[in-house]
Amino acid sequence: MSSINIFHLANIKLPMAKNRLLLVFVGINLMFTGIDVALAHSINSYVPVYEWIPIIYFPFGALSCILAGLQTQPKKWTALIHIALMLIGIIIGVLGTAFHAYAVLNPEGYLTWAWIVFGSPILAPMAFAGISLLGLYAVTEEINNEPGMLKISGLGTFKAPISRDRHFLWLVGLGFAASTITSIIDHAQYGYTFYKMIPIIFGLFASSVVIYLAVSKEWTKGDENVFLWTMICAVIVGVLGFGFHLSSDLAGTGTLSLERILAFAPVLAPLLFSDLGMLGLLVVAEESN
Repeated sequence: MSSINIFHLANIKLPMAKNRLLLVFVGINLMFTGIDVALAHSINSYVPVYEWIPIIYFPFGALSCILAGLQTQPKKWTALIHIALMLIGIIIGVLGTAFHAYAVLNPEGYLTWAWIVFGSPILAPMAFAGISLLGLYAVTEEINNEPGMLKISGLGTFKAPISRDRHFLWLVGLGFAASTITSIIDHAQYGYTFYKMIPIIFGLFASSVVIYLAVSKEWTKGDENVFLWTMICAVIVGVLGFGFHLSSDLAGTGTLSLERILAFAPVLAPLLFSDLGMLGLLVVAEESN
């Protein structure tokens, strides 16, 4: 068991050390993201063939994170394989974004709002890049009292321009920003309503809060309180969004269908806010003796 403090405002018991739990968390995220991609690409019957790339990759990336998290001290060869797989995940995310961007070009070769809204989700592949970056940094440890001095077990140390926690905060903040943009695009398909504006307004606010902490040299008690409650609200917003999406998919049918889940109201999409909220709380937590 391990105990963590979140800004000395909350104390939580963890089943394992924070860093190991973070690796397992990343692995689970890669697994669910891969399953979501597999379902989404099934609409096209996995054509063109490169739609198989993220599907083939995700079990290896997820397993690498989980195995690294289950080890008290990752071995050199484990760390090398893990780093290689995370770098591949980043490349897949960037290439996938390029493929999706090309897919939403109109027949004249230009980007138009209608094609962006109803075409391939242009930012979705970046989830692989973001999660893989998290997995890459999660295998490092910061040397005490030396912000930015990161150690990889069996491979040595290297100097980063900012501390490890601030790297994570940037990734969480950009994750909220990408989720907000995705909400704007997806909810434009059937028009904006009061409920559909909630993730957009909240996402903009959460992005600002997290990025503010990432760039601030010092955090006040007020900053810490706002961050804590923003992350808690993110979890709640995600769960509520899941309920709204599930209700929309069931409306008028009483049953769930894969087509409605993928094309009408993607039932798992809102849970990304919950995911980011839990991640935000975890990355700022400090282990206590």
